[in-house]
Amino acid sequence: MLPERALLLKKTAIIADLHLGIENAMQKAGIAVPRMQIMDVISRTREIIDGYDIEKLIIAGDLKHEFGENLPYEWDDVRSFLNSLDVEVSVVRGNHDNFLPAILSEYSIELKEMEFVEDYTVVHGHLDCEGEKIILAHEHPAIKIRVRGASYSFPCFLVLDGKKIVLPAFSKIVAGSDVLQGDFLSPIVKKSKKIEVYAIEDEVFYLGELEVLRNVL
Repeated sequence: MLPERALLLKKTAIIADLHLGIENAMQKAGIAVPRMQIMDVISRTREIIDGYDIEKLIIAGDLKHEFGENLPYEWDDVRSFLNSLDVEVSVVRGNHDNFLPAILSEYSIELKEMEFVEDYTVVHGHLDCEGEKIILAHEHPAIKIRVRGASYSFPCFLVLDGKKIVLPAFSKIVAGSDVLQGDFLSPIVKKSKKIEVYAIEDEVFYLGELEVLRNVL
């Protein structure tokens, strides 16, 4: 688990929940936001590829944001992102990726339901998946901690039953969902018996079991 919000398996890096083009969707909803995400995503992805000598990049779902169409920003941002890469790319379908194949077809990239790396199955996580070792996303996990009246939020990895790994959202715009509050969305996470939390802040820190953290924080 990397502090860059990626998972590393030998020469393969896995990231998820980029939500490219989200600014366009927010503008459609009447929320004025500047277009600010794509260059940050490209820069951080390049740092991972170059820093860890990556040969393959897997996107574990939600490469783009809008459910019902391909917005102009999404066309531009997905193209810019893919054009910036010089490694093999595999894209797994997320619940936001309904119309993504139209863009990926320009690059002869197939939108897959799942991918396999080492002995792991990589899925987005919005649908159930059988398997002992799974890498998934979808939850945008974060942990929010209050200290002296201030609230701090840290993206995090989750380890389920010691064998399944939930990725943090790679996007910095998408708000993290506090794992200390409420229920999870993924059926894979919901049926897990033990959830361990690893928070990200320059490094990856093991915080302990979620059940214990919910009782003490």
